[in-house]
Amino acid sequence: MIKSVKINGLRGFGEENNISFSLPNGKLGSGLNFIVGPNNTGKTTIIEALRLHNIDNNYFGTITFSEGKRNKNNNSIINIEFVDENDDVSIIRTLPEGGSSTETINCNKDDIAYCLSSRRYSDYYMNSNSNFDRNSFSISHIVNTKNRTSTIMNYESRIFDWQKNKNKFDKILKDILGKDFDWTIEQEDNGNYYIKVLFNNKTISHTREGMGDGYWSIFTIVDTLYDFEENKTIIIDEPELSLHPSLQKKVINYLEDYSKTRQIIIATHSPYFISIKALINGGNLIRTFKDEKYNIHTGSIDELDRKFFDEVSKDINSPHVFGLDGRELFFLTDHITITEGQEDVVIISKLCNDLNITTNFNLFGWGAGGYAKIKKVLHLLQNLKFRKVTAIYDGDQKKEFLEVKESYPNYNFIILPKDDIRDKNEKNNKAKEGITFENGRIKMEYKDYFINLMKSINEYNKSIENL
Repeated sequence: MIKSVKINGLRGFGEENNISFSLPNGKLGSGLNFIVGPNNTGKTTIIEALRLHNIDNNYFGTITFSEGKRNKNNNSIINIEFVDENDDVSIIRTLPEGGSSTETINCNKDDIAYCLSSRRYSDYYMNSNSNFDRNSFSISHIVNTKNRTSTIMNYESRIFDWQKNKNKFDKILKDILGKDFDWTIEQEDNGNYYIKVLFNNKTISHTREGMGDGYWSIFTIVDTLYDFEENKTIIIDEPELSLHPSLQKKVINYLEDYSKTRQIIIATHSPYFISIKALINGGNLIRTFKDEKYNIHTGSIDELDRKFFDEVSKDINSPHVFGLDGRELFFLTDHITITEGQEDVVIISKLCNDLNITTNFNLFGWGAGGYAKIKKVLHLLQNLKFRKVTAIYDGDQKKEFLEVKESYPNYNFIILPKDDIRDKNEKNNKAKEGITFENGRIKMEYKDYFINLMKSINEYNKSIENL
């Protein structure tokens, strides 16, 4: 399994980045690693590097890096270092004298990682019954294979292997789909093989060409799992492709269970594929982004973030903080504004709509779940290397506002001129006066204040809005 990878000089990695991965510890989701980030910020480049983990010393001179893959900010030199679960280090790097050729150091591995790319098309018809086992198939994808290909190379070997292990394969397929799916491998008179899908007690059939893309995506994911041994690694690029949210939920539940004893690394654009349970139990979340020089950088969570996720998951008053809306946070490019609670999000959104204000920032989910949690969200955002963050405090939290402002000098902080965002009548608690009436309508004396407040946050976010 892969404990960490250090990447320098590969594609957008013009500066060295050391990326750590979680290892399974027996708990649900503990071996799960989520790579997130905007498009074109290096997620697939990380996967490209991880595929090189399968190289051994016999590949000396056969692996090359074309000029386009070598970053000129690093003098066109590539260095990739892996650390495994035993802290053994292996290295693949371009030769010191330059050029595309490489050398390998301590690359003698039996631990082969299986990688499923984001482009999963394979030919509908297969010419021969190839005989590649799991490791041979994985290794065949290393030698000068393009990172993105139109088809999965040699995939027919995996498909024929499903037939040999159909009971194991179909069990997982049924668990995820929630029903039986009847298929077999058939042969035409011209000798070509194909997957035949059967319906209505096998009286109706069609070829895989008639299978929906979502179902085919499930087939390829099941392929990574049915012969997935414990203490091994799989890497899946965009598991959510063509999957309905209900299927995404079922797949992540399956991955959570598998990752108790296996390492799973996924790159995803879907909040459905972020498991807070996994992060609490030791899983990792890695965010990619590019700086002003277009160099790729990464950030990741720490133990304090895991404790925060655990705290929020047990908070019956604010269970939504990292619900689906909150998990959107991990996929934002930047420009995040945090408020104390959900009513602040609703009122600010309403006021912007009422006053025709256009904003260039994203409100965090349904709020932080109370002023005390804002600093914990800030800690998380700082670890994930978000650069433009604004926090808005109610006027009665001046002490907290000043303390957090001092702790995070690179972020933007605002305190309202009133105790709350809106008026609140005295019930069991002390009445509060806000900048809006209780129904969320702006008080005229605060209209210009609010408009200028939104303008100030927009202005704060401008410097990196086009990255």
